[in-house]
Amino acid sequence: MKRRNFIQHLCPALSIAEIAFLASCQKEDEPMAPATTEEEKEFQRISALFNADGFFQEGKSVYVNLAHKNFVKLSDISSFSNIIEAGILLLKTDETTIKAFNNCCPHQGARGSWVYSNGRFKCENHGNSYNTTETNPVACDSNSISGGLVRYPVTLFKTYLKVTKS
Repeated sequence: MKRRNFIQHLCPALSIAEIAFLASCQKEDEPMAPATTEEEKEFQRISALFNADGFFQEGKSVYVNLAHKNFVKLSDISSFSNIIEAGILLLKTDETTIKAFNNCCPHQGARGSWVYSNGRFKCENHGNSYNTTETNPVACDSNSISGGLVRYPVTLFKTYLKVTKS
């Protein structure tokens, strides 16, 4: 095969592979979404409704004041916060990203005892650990001893975080 024919046949395949690779990489390290104008209005509306613990829940939305003393530790990478009452785990994965997960253990539904290490949350009740990469997410109380915790979308506005639970 001549060089020109080879390049004509190979380049489209490489371009498609490169696009697929970039798309798959982008999902993992997806930063928090910035607030839209509509969401900014929503954050301003709820800013007076935060409880003494620094969060507010309305329907399937959980709003967190990151400046509150209970969430200041989320400024450190690999730190996490378990908001048991709201059913979420917040995890700081890098300088610009906080991820939110269902805090319900897929094994037997425990919510209160988590340890985070090496990219995994370990439930202290039975010692099972779950990934935070969205690989094989498993539902709460499904008797699963492996897989990933269910991840929720996160939006950031100034020092406020909105988690939308599914």
